[in-house]
Amino acid sequence: AEVASGAAATWTWREERYVKAWSRWCLEGDPSGCYEVLKEVVEKHPQDLFAVKRGHIMGLILGDGSRIMSIVECAAAAVKCTPPPRFLYGMWSFGLEQQGKYEEAEAKAREGLAFEKDLGPDAWLDHSLAHAFYFQGEDMLDEALEFLESRCSNWSATELHPFLYTHNWWHLALLYVEKRSFDKAIQIFDERLWPEKDPDLLKDPQVQLNALNLLWRLDTEGRGQIELSRPRWKKVLAGCAGISLPGSDGAKAPCQHGDLLLDVVLVRAFCATSTGGNAKPLDEWLGCMAAHAEDMAKGSGEGAAERAEAYAACALCVAELFRGDMPEAALPARQAAARTELRELKPRWASLGGSEEQRNILEEAVEGPIVCGAPEMNFTAIFR
Repeated sequence: AEVASGAAATWTWREERYVKAWSRWCLEGDPSGCYEVLKEVVEKHPQDLFAVKRGHIMGLILGDGSRIMSIVECAAAAVKCTPPPRFLYGMWSFGLEQQGKYEEAEAKAREGLAFEKDLGPDAWLDHSLAHAFYFQGEDMLDEALEFLESRCSNWSATELHPFLYTHNWWHLALLYVEKRSFDKAIQIFDERLWPEKDPDLLKDPQVQLNALNLLWRLDTEGRGQIELSRPRWKKVLAGCAGISLPGSDGAKAPCQHGDLLLDVVLVRAFCATSTGGNAKPLDEWLGCMAAHAEDMAKGSGEGAAERAEAYAACALCVAELFRGDMPEAALPARQAAARTELRELKPRWASLGGSEEQRNILEEAVEGPIVCGAPEMNFTAIFR
């Protein structure tokens, strides 16, 4: 409306680019188009780390590590000062990690930590080093734990965005799950990921994703912990209503379908909380997702139809794997077929967005419990 009224005539080139970027994402649902506009901004103004970070986010939404790295490289190449701009090294390290360059990512993160005395702490730098440790294998698990335990006192719920605050705690809790320290993981869930004393924090969809993702991992790796996870699944689902799930009136929520990976995790949540064979909430949510996939496929953005197809297919596979309302006799065959299809979809899991570590829930659904990104045992053992 402001563009049509002529207000845009007073905008700078960079302001106009920002408006175009947000229009691509918020109005057109085109993360790829948004990224390309932000990349233009960074190429012309490499000191604009706000644009770098937003491009970073679009790369995560697309599940595209090369884009995450590319936009950071533009900024990094222009840095001539010491110490460097605060927050640059966290994004730089994470970009390397998202391309599978884990040792390089670790080295870059340690370079960034060396400037902490001058620049102050950076929670995203902690986060990127956690990723780099994680994917270097089980031998690094203890070092990753020790590092995050030494850094968590810097993570302030009042100073950090709700996503980053809960996400860093999710990383630590995940390591506890993989070490089978379930009590510590549950404590983090209750005190940091889903603190009921802080209802405003729980309204953020990314907070909901962190909480639900951990419960999925806990259910997979801690079979005896299901009695602890089940009521927590219900609490988070209730908190999603009216935010990322339809409200009691059935109307579409303001943040519904804003995160494709969250949508798929919500399928798992409905399966975990169904009682007495009542699959109506699950089937209604699957219907919402199918409708959203149809809308996505009509989008003009790069790869929209392919993302929509992968999203819908992954959702159905997860439902088939975990729903409990089907005849018991047919269950093994249905699960085997769903597992096979989900495994075949693996090259397209990135379409759901998020990091590989977040998407490891799908790897667990196919291969069984994961430790530092690698399968721990055959999945069939879970259903014995």
